[in-house]
Amino acid sequence: MTSPIPKRVRTGIAFAAILAVCAPLTAHAADISTDDDAASLMIATADFNGDGIADTATVAFAGGESRLTIALGRADGSMQKMPSQKLSGERLRSLVTGDFDHDGKPDLVIADADGTVSLLLGDGAGGIRDTREVARLDSAISVTSADFDRDGKLDLAISDWRASSITVFLGTGAGRFRQAWSFPMRMRGTTPQLSAADYNGDGIPDLAVIYGDDDQYTYDVMLGNGQGTFTSSPELSTAVDANAHCPT
Repeated sequence: MTSPIPKRVRTGIAFAAILAVCAPLTAHAADISTDDDAASLMIATADFNGDGIADTATVAFAGGESRLTIALGRADGSMQKMPSQKLSGERLRSLVTGDFDHDGKPDLVIADADGTVSLLLGDGAGGIRDTREVARLDSAISVTSADFDRDGKLDLAISDWRASSITVFLGTGAGRFRQAWSFPMRMRGTTPQLSAADYNGDGIPDLAVIYGDDDQYTYDVMLGNGQGTFTSSPELSTAVDANAHCPT
């Protein structure tokens, strides 16, 4: 018999599940494809120009290309769109914000289904000053960010459906990352969404791996140890039917 899950943990995991449901792109594990006639959308928020008002970064795919548009928030609630820019990659799957080069200005990390993970460095005025590839995997479906090793620098966790693994990249604080650790997915060949939060209240970021492929939203909670690695927490995880998914 499993112990009851505290309300604050259930709330956090429920929010992570909502993120999975609302993922900007969904795909079949065996056939990730893109329809040029179908528009898709990813949105992240941050204060991109440092005026204390929330702004948005939108990545839209339509007409065979992906474009990034940053819209700056105004005090009256309206938004000022900055000129959009074309992005490389046609199967962009995940978007996350954070100050990855420690300059006090929000940046963006974008993951492509082909495994390319790119960092777009913000200029502090609502623009992008540089773009670089920071990681490459067999595939990249979902990215989340937190300070997993508690060194004051943001790190990344990325789900890779081709390798059926979750990989952690530790940030250097200078806009670079080094591959540190990985662990296998419970449900191989699936496309789980990731969410980072402190699920057990010890002050260390943890990971929730949410699987939607079985229509039951099986999820695993991986507890962080503060060094960039994680331990599975069966009592905080759930698998409605362990046989509901067969690897392809």
